[in-house]
Amino acid sequence: MRVALGQLNMVWEDRDASLAHAEPMIRQAAEQKADVIVFPEMSFTGVSLHTDRVAEPYDTAPTVHKIQQLAVKYGIAIAFGWAAAPEQEGQLAANLFTFIDTEGKRLGEYTKIHPFTYGGEADHYAKGDHLVSIPFQGRKIGLLICYDLRFPELFQAASEQNDILFVIANWPSIRRDHWQTLLRARAMETQSYVVGVNCYGEHDGSYYSGDSMAVDAIGNRLGILSDREGILICDLEDRAWSLRQKFAIREDRREDLYFHLYRQK
Repeated sequence: MRVALGQLNMVWEDRDASLAHAEPMIRQAAEQKADVIVFPEMSFTGVSLHTDRVAEPYDTAPTVHKIQQLAVKYGIAIAFGWAAAPEQEGQLAANLFTFIDTEGKRLGEYTKIHPFTYGGEADHYAKGDHLVSIPFQGRKIGLLICYDLRFPELFQAASEQNDILFVIANWPSIRRDHWQTLLRARAMETQSYVVGVNCYGEHDGSYYSGDSMAVDAIGNRLGILSDREGILICDLEDRAWSLRQKFAIREDRREDLYFHLYRQK
């Protein structure tokens, strides 16, 4: 599978300007024969806490409609993040990761399980409660978002069905070493291909260095893009399942014991 990592310098809280900025990247990825292009968390607005400015109605979201059009126009699948408005008054918005195929169909959608409490996100965005698995190009892809990266249990669960894990983020450069280390660790722990796509630029008072990268199932870095906007093309081979059979780490996991130890706390 050929994946394009779309390291976008989005226009903060301006989805229309950001989408216009992203279209040439989509076209370039399609010209380079990528099967899918992946954009950062809340790709075209940034992770703003002003949900009244950035959240869109789920069923009629302009961002989703535009991405569907671009996917069909360029013949490439597009995976991206956006904010869905609450369905009822008093509820919180949702931080979503959506996967659109070349026919404009939603293949799957994930709600961020771990909003970033330290940054105030949990006060504005609801916590998701389930994982997703996207069948695509004969592979299975799990979708995760940013702060989820710090929770290895979630990645173990996601990798039960999936051999590729996409992680989109708005991860500031002050913690770039954490980002790079955790992406490789999650790949090695789960024996999965891990694709991490971060934003780039100055946004809401923070600098984002990007460092978007793809990692193979034994932790080798397949490519990284740092300190600039652009796309990174990476080819993900189909070796994760065979590696898991040959080097069967999962057979030594003692999940019943782990659960028991958690319950003892």
